Amino acid sequence: MSDLDLLGALSRLEASVASLRARLRDRLDVSPGDLTVIQFVARAETAERTVRVKDLATHLGLTGPAITGLVDRLERAGHLCRVPNPDDGRSRHIELTEATRRAYTVAMDGTNQHLHDLLASFSDRERARFVRVVDRVVAAIDLGSQGA
Repeated sequence: MSDLDLLGALSRLEASVASLRARLRDRLDVSPGDLTVIQFVARAETAERTVRVKDLATHLGLTGPAITGLVDRLERAGHLCRVPNPDDGRSRHIELTEATRRAYTVAMDGTNQHLHDLLASFSDRERARFVRVVDRVVAAIDLGSQGA
């Protein structure tokens, strides 16, 4: 495959992800930054992981107080809720509200199922290689943004 084919594939992937994000933003009536938070929480829930303010701060590269303000706003808008941490009564986990969880699922239009089916068709070796390639692409993009 030539470099042009690789760049074309990356461009198509970028356009496809942008289209998916626009569809989700429209369906949920949120900003791009809010959608990033909602997607992070949704992915964590799918993986049966909990989300704390600290997790969002690390993911977004923001301070705890900035994340707290963001979560407060999304909670007031009815997208997120805080639930008690069963292991530590002093802390809370962040979850999607049931309404946002349903809207997000509908807005994904079966995309998750198609991606699951695709990845399930990969061998363990192919999945490992795919992850390595994606990590290298992300690293190249991140390095490029440092020079800007």
